[in-house]
Amino acid sequence: MDNQQKEMSRRSFLKGTALGAVALAGTGVLAGCSTKTEQASGLPEKWDKETDILVVGFGGAGAAAAIAAREAGAEVIVLEKQAVMGGSTAVSGGVYYAAGTSVQKANGIEDSAEKMYEHYMNAGNGFNDPALSRIAADASAANVEKLIALGATFPTPPTVAGAEYHVGSEPIARVHSVVYGELSGGGAYFRVLEDAARNAGAEVLAETEAKELIVDGSKQVVGVKAVSGGTEMFIKARKGVILATGGFTRSEELMRAYSEQAFYCQPLGAPNLTGDGLKMAFALGAAAFNIHEVLGCPGLTLPGKIAATYAFWTFGTAPAILVNNLGQRFVNEFGFYDWKNTELLKQPDKFAYSVFDATARDAAKGMIVSGFSEDLEPEVAEGTVLKADSITELAEKMGVPADLFEASITRWNEDAKAGADRDFGRTLLLSPIETAPFYAFKTFPTMFDNMGGLKINENAQVIDVWGNVISRLYAVGNVAGGVLGEHYPGSGSALNAGMTFGLIAGKHASTLEAVS
Repeated sequence: MDNQQKEMSRRSFLKGTALGAVALAGTGVLAGCSTKTEQASGLPEKWDKETDILVVGFGGAGAAAAIAAREAGAEVIVLEKQAVMGGSTAVSGGVYYAAGTSVQKANGIEDSAEKMYEHYMNAGNGFNDPALSRIAADASAANVEKLIALGATFPTPPTVAGAEYHVGSEPIARVHSVVYGELSGGGAYFRVLEDAARNAGAEVLAETEAKELIVDGSKQVVGVKAVSGGTEMFIKARKGVILATGGFTRSEELMRAYSEQAFYCQPLGAPNLTGDGLKMAFALGAAAFNIHEVLGCPGLTLPGKIAATYAFWTFGTAPAILVNNLGQRFVNEFGFYDWKNTELLKQPDKFAYSVFDATARDAAKGMIVSGFSEDLEPEVAEGTVLKADSITELAEKMGVPADLFEASITRWNEDAKAGADRDFGRTLLLSPIETAPFYAFKTFPTMFDNMGGLKINENAQVIDVWGNVISRLYAVGNVAGGVLGEHYPGSGSALNAGMTFGLIAGKHASTLEAVS
């Protein structure tokens, strides 16, 4: 979807949602509205493969589920529809949010699971499940120890990178950077779990896409219909199916139905987040939890280039400001990236301009946007970046009210020179915008993944719209909701939630009596 489409009015979105809801209801996509019960009933005449635990999706959460199931002695098959493994985990920053860890203690950082839980509740603002958030906080330190046992290292001190300052929580350094051999980032974190799952004996079937959950006459989930190489196959799960398919940031259909936030965001991250697990579970009447929230940062995607490398303002690397289409600042540009994304979604037409001058251009070469040229001339020529010799001219090119924009720049310059941001409390890179030429480019809300999804209980079992467990069906990672609420607590929180409930699901499913 291009930028023009993304800037459609809220009224258009709501209209689309209503129409989309009617259409989706007819196909059984909406939770609890399946009219095709025959899809999820009736066993195949022949199973092509059998296993104890069938994991759908091979990212961090799916790998953790496979590890736990193998440790419990269960046979495991993992399905991954992509040729490249890892999903959102592999393209993440590869940092882990945890409290009371040995890494913190070694660096003189005092923390506890209780404080982490309190922060989860502050950030959740009533949109998370306290029981699930408690479990994730309590498990975080043990998860770090497990990662260390599997070969991960944490050579640098943890940092503060979250919503603590925005939601009134105590700022504590909980963000752990994962290294695995010579790897760092999301690739390192996923490789730790991938290697452990494979070494434990999990069978991984790449380019195999799950299409449908299969239930028996007792309404137990006993397998999956999948497609591999164009051939349909049926895989039996004697003990349980664990969905680890991620969110739906690449499905316009589901965004229209469930998340206005996602609809107006440009997608970053994994390209395969089409909501497969959600659709399969919704066909069985699964309930949703906090499904409308997304995790993202102000940024932009550039045609023909790798979107994830073009995220801007994630960590605020350039001395610039953000203004809305009225020419006014609306946020601390160096605040937590997901908080800024949320504030950007509230702005008129849901976009902003990143504004800076020649001094910032020269001081932040290569850091304005990853992939931009140092002099920005190619970007100016193609129209991605606007350039002007005066603030008034820049306002005209941006299409914002010149008087309001000029007032914003004047106020910012006064604050920058005084060393105090009166409006939003920014303390970093307080540089005035006063040296021509002046620059601006459109900046949009983006999304890495969803923060909510299927409703689960403490065992990661999927709950239906009536509050009942869907027998032998589990959901972990970003296909599940509950741990994270209105605001993302901090970098690495999704990885901790995925690993925590992946381990829980794999272990719990392995204790079930096998179906014949």
